[in-house]
Amino acid sequence: MAISFTDKFGLDKKTFQSTGAFDTILNVDSRFFIDPALLEGCTIPEFTGAKAKVEAYFSGIVTLLSLSKDESDGYWKKADKLLKFRELSGTCLGYSKTGTSGNAIGSILRLNILRNIKELIVAGETSPVLFELLGVFQEDIGCDRISDLITFILTEEIKEYTHRIVEAFGIQNHSIAYKNNKYSACLNPYNGKPILLIPSSILSPLIVAESYMDIDLICFENERVRNVINSYLDLSGRKKKLSKSQIYKLMKNIPLFRETLIEAYKNTPYAPYDFHDDPIGEYAWYRIAKEYAQDYPLHLKLPVSPTVSDIYAIAESICIHYKTLVEDNGLWSLFYNDDTKKPKHERAAQLLFYGIADAYCTANDIDISREPNSGRGSVDFKLSRGAKEKVIVEIKLTSNNRLRHGFTEQVPIYMRQEKTRKAIYLIVDNGFPKALSTFRDIYNAQENDVREKIICIIVDATRPKSASTA
Repeated sequence: MAISFTDKFGLDKKTFQSTGAFDTILNVDSRFFIDPALLEGCTIPEFTGAKAKVEAYFSGIVTLLSLSKDESDGYWKKADKLLKFRELSGTCLGYSKTGTSGNAIGSILRLNILRNIKELIVAGETSPVLFELLGVFQEDIGCDRISDLITFILTEEIKEYTHRIVEAFGIQNHSIAYKNNKYSACLNPYNGKPILLIPSSILSPLIVAESYMDIDLICFENERVRNVINSYLDLSGRKKKLSKSQIYKLMKNIPLFRETLIEAYKNTPYAPYDFHDDPIGEYAWYRIAKEYAQDYPLHLKLPVSPTVSDIYAIAESICIHYKTLVEDNGLWSLFYNDDTKKPKHERAAQLLFYGIADAYCTANDIDISREPNSGRGSVDFKLSRGAKEKVIVEIKLTSNNRLRHGFTEQVPIYMRQEKTRKAIYLIVDNGFPKALSTFRDIYNAQENDVREKIICIIVDATRPKSASTA
């Protein structure tokens, strides 16, 4: 059952909110990351010096690489050691991983990072901000790994912050030893690890620096930069965004571009993410699903010894109820960004379904697993009672260009690996009629036995017309 920190430990949400901590969901990793660009404005006492600490850490690596004459000398080895760290588990943030205790940056990737930074130093750049911009120019580095590194650097601050909050609420049931100190914490009942609390004001769904992978952010604001880059690349003639390797070459070979990029990143003000409105649909699903499950109850009854048909009937009832809530009770609006009106990521629809289905499954003693992986990839959901009686549910938006692939390839593979005979392909139409029409033709052309095993349910999540227009 999905449950937040405050709900699990029975805390008043308004009082907890006053601490500034992110009310993490304990058994679903939320895809938020510690963003170094947001550390500057954090007013949480434990984190007031966090920005300076991170910059000092990165400056230390830059200094070592500046002094290094060879990749085998002591300076280089010390720089490598500073990038060698273990992931800090317990935050319930980021992308789910099979393990949480390994090195976050492997030896080959560390070597590539150090070589690239060294080349930029030789080219004349010594700003520690280079490390915050790794996601822009370094292959195989994304916001999750940068956040892991920042989290590692700020381990002591995070544990001190967690200690203060759990002590204030009197809910500590575990202690953590770190650098000869002991910190109070609470154990996560779902994985047995201590829960680490993070200020919501330093979290972002995508680290700010990665937005600078769109080279137009720099070029359109500085015509001189654009003209210089055009001497290397035909920006006007390109069809795709520049790759990380191309951006790295520009940073190494064009000082004006590199300086402009760094200054733009350093000087642009950034606001903390709005967790209440949740523009990307990564967090608000939990609160909204609980509200709707309570306001629109679904009464289900499962036999004492259910068959797969009984489990399927429950799964279908939940899917139909989800369809009704989306189409008739306003949940369609959660699939679009309020500001841009653009469709949100497919994950928003999946998380909302999980939140709603979870409440009904819990009430009926049905196990619901989100993204179980038995081998060849992860199915979205599996509903089961016991080892044999189970049904999988795969969710796709019509904006997903793999709509056909999901039905003809993914679902059959998932059914085989989960050893189930029934599946539901839940399609959420978010305004792509041509794709939906094409899929209907594909589905209707299937043999009857295929359509009996994989039942398709279509949810209309397109924006409804106003009453006058309708």
